[in-house]
Amino acid sequence: MYRRELAIGIAGGLLLALFAVVFAILGLTPSLSWIPEVPLLAAAVIIPAAILLVTGHRAYAMTLDVVAAMRAGSLAGGLGGLTGGVSYVVAGKSAVNVVAGLLAGVFGGGFLGWAGAMVARR
Repeated sequence: MYRRELAIGIAGGLLLALFAVVFAILGLTPSLSWIPEVPLLAAAVIIPAAILLVTGHRAYAMTLDVVAAMRAGSLAGGLGGLTGGVSYVVAGKSAVNVVAGLLAGVFGGGFLGWAGAMVARR
């Protein structure tokens, strides 16, 4: 990995990790069960997707390399997914969530990084 895509991927991953912790607290804390579930779930899908698209867009804009955008998106998604999975384990859920979050983050991040690169390419 080159320095630019690594830096962009880590920045996006840290943002996703922060988002995952905040949404894990909002979604998994029993005392916060009064929060409406549909807007919370919609935000939990839309915001990470937007972060990963922007990560791919930025990586492509800096490197002019689609693969670099995919790697940056995969790194960011992996960091966010890993943090989300660990947050679920801390909340008392199965440890399978760590692996599932990591894999979903890496593959979803790579795809959305590619999509961000395609938008930047136009």
